[in-house]
This record gives sequence, structure tokens and C-alpha cells, in this order.
Amino acid sequence: MDDIWDAAPKFPDVDSQSPQRIDVDSFIEIYRDIDDIFEDEDDDVDEGDADKSPDSQSDEIKDSSIDSQTDDDQELKVAFYSICDEKGLVSKEALKAWDDVQDLFDENMLDVLEFDEMWTSAVKTSTSADLLDLDAFIAFNLALDELFVFDDDDDEEEKSTEAQDEKGNVLPMFYGDDLPAGVIFSELADDDFLIGMNELKRWGDLQEMLSSGDLLPIELQNIFEQIPKAPGTNDKLNEEGFENLYNAIDELFEDENDMNEIPTDKAEAERNIKSDLLEIISSFGRDEERMPCGLESTESEIQQILDIVADLESQSSNLVLSSGGDLMASDVAGDWELLYTTSSTMKFNKGLSGLVPPNGKFGGLRQMLKASKYLADVEYIEQINAGPASFEVKVTGDWELRNSVSLFTGSRSVALSVEPDKVNYGLTSQRADHWKSLGPLNLLDIAYLDDDLRIMRGTTSTDSIFIFRKV
Repeated sequence: MDDIWDAAPKFPDVDSQSPQRIDVDSFIEIYRDIDDIFEDEDDDVDEGDADKSPDSQSDEIKDSSIDSQTDDDQELKVAFYSICDEKGLVSKEALKAWDDVQDLFDENMLDVLEFDEMWTSAVKTSTSADLLDLDAFIAFNLALDELFVFDDDDDEEEKSTEAQDEKGNVLPMFYGDDLPAGVIFSELADDDFLIGMNELKRWGDLQEMLSSGDLLPIELQNIFEQIPKAPGTNDKLNEEGFENLYNAIDELFEDENDMNEIPTDKAEAERNIKSDLLEIISSFGRDEERMPCGLESTESEIQQILDIVADLESQSSNLVLSSGGDLMASDVAGDWELLYTTSSTMKFNKGLSGLVPPNGKFGGLRQMLKASKYLADVEYIEQINAGPASFEVKVTGDWELRNSVSLFTGSRSVALSVEPDKVNYGLTSQRADHWKSLGPLNLLDIAYLDDDLRIMRGTTSTDSIFIFRKV
């Protein structure tokens, strides 16, 4: 490696004390030199095979590689070569049509959202932008196996369904239906006053939910993984963490009960939809390790929000509907706090301005819409948290309401158009007319509006939404 590095042209630094650096051309040269080392090894191995046809060589490579793997790897390789194309790559359609995946779909053990999430993760490990190579295919199957880690445990021969300690002694089950979370925690906690997955096996009420199918193992695993672990551990919950787990499970069944109840008052039903939306957004924000406003939401979380928003938009409380789209500037004027967004641009930039430093974190966004007889001013205040170096980014400009027709529904719509003028941070002030990261908020349809909630949709991408609450 040192020889290869020394041979590559270095980037000319002005400061002679700076460490040596290389530009992109030198990097490519180093990459090829390293690659050549392994190509030489391949040539040595393949010597004497020149007279064989490409197809026979390909078959021998497949056979020899399969023979050198474990039984599981052999099966995966056989499966891979049965569905890959001539270039040795697998498309999303081919993977979805694979018998193993189809069986999981048919048995409702895998849904499309889970499949799409695993596909996206696997593609990131592939050498192709939208196809899977063998390594990425194996990574996809590992993710698939993780979905059923609980099922595998249940299928182990002679495995007891009762909880056991490290010595294999059967531990008594504890049933605490309707008991406070703190009481249940004290009964299940280990000697260090902590609870992990093994301790949860003693929680009889939880095990009944799992065995009856009311709670899926993957749901429990996802909830458990999202809760911050006790200091000094990566797989144990303290009492506060257990209470969060208890409440999260309880909320699953509260949501089902709410759906089964028949509201006696339409306005009350609409308030329930709105409160459900706010509660779900609030639950996403309880994990302090994740960025606020949904910037690190999963695909399933995003779809959950989109479904509730679609229901809320059709309610009579929506001023956009009740007014026939004739909104006034005074209807939207005020200070608004961003609660949630699915904007891919904001996710990519980790905020609105794109000015979050490597050691910083997006801390929230406020939109202030001012309206008078002659002026309509807008100001964004983005909080950037970076310890002692925390700062605010302020964007100023003008705004107006525009009546138009939706490209997707053909119905009348009203859009909020923002024309940013200046971006100010620290002692720096720049023009904002070419500041690309601001683009997603410059023109949005108002999909829902009431006294304290405003939901915006992208004019060309309806799945890009912004949810604001009035301050």
C-alpha cells in the first residue's frame, strides 16, 4: 500500500506542513493498482483454462465457489444463479418473483413495505445502482432471516416455551394484567435491575399476545430496538425504558379499540383523527437519538402518516374544503412550527438550509408568515444544535396565496408560494434566489388547514408533505 501511495501524484498543497493528499485522478490510479493485484491472482488461478468455452468456465466458477461454501451459502448461491441475469445481477422484479419471497407474501409473513426497505438496504451494498450482486443478495437474505428470529427460536427442537435462566432452570411466568408498568418491571428485572429480551419471556401477558398473534414478534423487536437502552448496555432496559416499551405496546391496542368504536359525534371522530396524527408524530420524536421532524423516519412510519393525513384532508374541519379553496392571507398568517415532513430534500440536507456541520444536528424549524394590507413577509428560523457553537439560520422573503388546479385530482387548489430573498447565519448574509435546498418549501399546496394545524403537499409530488402547528 505504501508503494502504491508513493507512486501516485499528490495534490499540490500551499502549506508545506500539510499532510499529502491526492485528487480524484490519483485516487482512480490507486484504485486500479490495487485491483490489478487481485486480477493477477485470478489470472494465475485461471491459467490453463483458456481453451474452455466461456459458458463452461462460468459453470465451473459457479460450481467451485458453491462447493467451498457452507450449506446455507451453497443454497443461497444456487438460488442466486437461478434468478440472476447473464451479467450475474438480480433485478427487483426477479427477486420479488423468487419462490421463497412469493411464499412469504402468500402466507402474509412479509409485506411490500418490508420488502422495499430490505431491497433499498441491500442495493446500497451492491456494485450496481439498481441491481443486486451476489453479496447484496446474501445481505438481503440475512435481513430476511432477522425478521423471523423469533420464529426460528420457536422451531428449535426440544426448546422449552418457558423462560429459563443461564443454567437452564425454568423460571416462573408473571402475569400482571392491568398492573402499573413499574410493578411489572420490579417482578421481571434481573439482579442488576434491568430487563432484556430473556426477562421479557417471563412476562406471561406479553407471551400470550405473541402466541395469539395479537402482537407480532417483529413488532415487539422493532419497538424494543427503538427504545434507548440502559447506560453501559446495548440490549437492556432500565425502568424508564421498560415503561416506554409498556406504553408503546399499550398504544397499539388503544389504536385498535379506537378504530372499532363507533363515534356518536362526527366532530369528535374528526378530532380523534387529528389527535391520532399528533400523538404518532410525538411518539416518533421521543427517541432523542433521531433527528426531529421525521427526518429519519422509516418507510412504514411515513406510510402511516400519509394514510392518516389522507383521512384528515377529507374531514369537514378542513378549511380548504369548507371555503371552496377561497382562503385569505389572514387564514394562514402567524407563527408555525414544523412538526413533520417526508421531504427527501430535507432528509438529504439534514435540515432546511443544508448548513448543519458534521458535528451538528438539525434542531427544528419555525415559519413566520406576516400579512398586512400591502405586505406579505415570510421568515424561517432554523435551529442548528452544535453544542457551544449552536446557531440559527434565518431566511427572509415574500409570500402569497395562489389559486390553481391540482395536477393530480383536477380539483381546485390553493398554493402557498414563497420567494426567499436572504439567508442569514452568524455574520454572513447571502442572496437566497439560487439556494437550492430551500426549493421544496417555495411552492406547496395547502391540503389541510384549521385553527392550529396546516398540512402542505408538494405540487408535483403529493407524498412530499409538511405538517405545521401554529405556535
